Amino acid sequence: MPTIITATFVPPVTVLIKLYGKSSLQPELNPSGGQTRSGLHRACWLSLIVGIACIVFQVADMVEPLRFSREQINDGQWWRLLTGNLVHLGYAHLLLNLAGLAVISLLLAPAMHAWQWSIVAVTSMLGVGTGLLLFDPQLNWYVGLSGVLYGLLLGGAIADFRNQRIIATILIIYTVGKIVWEQIYGAVESSEKITGGNVIVNAHLYGMVCGGLAALLLMLICRQRQSD
Repeated sequence: MPTIITATFVPPVTVLIKLYGKSSLQPELNPSGGQTRSGLHRACWLSLIVGIACIVFQVADMVEPLRFSREQINDGQWWRLLTGNLVHLGYAHLLLNLAGLAVISLLLAPAMHAWQWSIVAVTSMLGVGTGLLLFDPQLNWYVGLSGVLYGLLLGGAIADFRNQRIIATILIIYTVGKIVWEQIYGAVESSEKITGGNVIVNAHLYGMVCGGLAALLLMLICRQRQSD
């Protein structure tokens, strides 16, 4: 299971990361480094909140009322575009996604402030839901956080590129490469065995593209403000 989780969400080489540098989206740090610790803690707290919400929804058996459902969304239940990302097929599916969220948080938390991560996360969620609604008419329902994870991974790597170019480049190439692989060859068979259902690879594509674009836009805005 750990090998599959690592291979699914980040290149194995990234587990060797020990130090974090200053991100291109973060302000100058004070000598005590308080803002670094604060930023890291807040970003990790945000991930923890998302993880707890996913667990609560699963334990409370709220998959049916919260999942992406084309029929209900067309009837006006637009919140399902977001909440469909927070419920899962079962506990194995949930644990796999929470492990991916934890790894991404540990590797890339300092890349952005919590509010910036929030923008990337929500944009990825909306990207997954809206993309499936508009471009996958044959899909009636969907659950899972994995599309958002790819958005967070690419977004975090883009945000951290200015500081850790080698690691960020590896992450960007890996993430984009894995999505391209899925589009050509389909989902990794082991992932489907673990989750207990079909992996919707287009959800990964929509989440990655929207999360990456959101982070890129944030980076450009911050650079513009710093240059003024």
